[in-house]
Amino acid sequence: MKDKLIFFVDDEPMFINLLEYTFKCKTGYVIRTFGNGEDCIRHLDMNPDLVVVDYFLEIGRMSGMEVVKAIKKRNSDIAVIVLSGNSDRAAIAEAKSAGVSDYIIKDGYFIDKLTECIIKALANPALPHSADEK
Repeated sequence: MKDKLIFFVDDEPMFINLLEYTFKCKTGYVIRTFGNGEDCIRHLDMNPDLVVVDYFLEIGRMSGMEVVKAIKKRNSDIAVIVLSGNSDRAAIAEAKSAGVSDYIIKDGYFIDKLTECIIKALANPALPHSADEK
């Protein structure tokens, strides 16, 4: 399972560095990071197993949801998790209807929730998962 490739897309450099370091150490997965959606989309030929994308992307022309939709249009088998500080129910519903595996709120426990969701999504990417379903 350690040969799985995960893309992280977030426009906050310190946050993306935290994610990269944490998940390389915690899981041993291969990690690629992108500061905007366009770079992520350009690298989809690397066939990531999972993409974790921030809902709000202020750098680049694509929003997080545009990235999700572009990924799903190109390859619906790629698991996608949205990670965001936005807890608005409409945003969550929009992400779920676009086919994301999960939508995780950036709070004090998000690393544990994200770890659980990544492991589940990579174990069975065809099924939607939620850390809040417990």
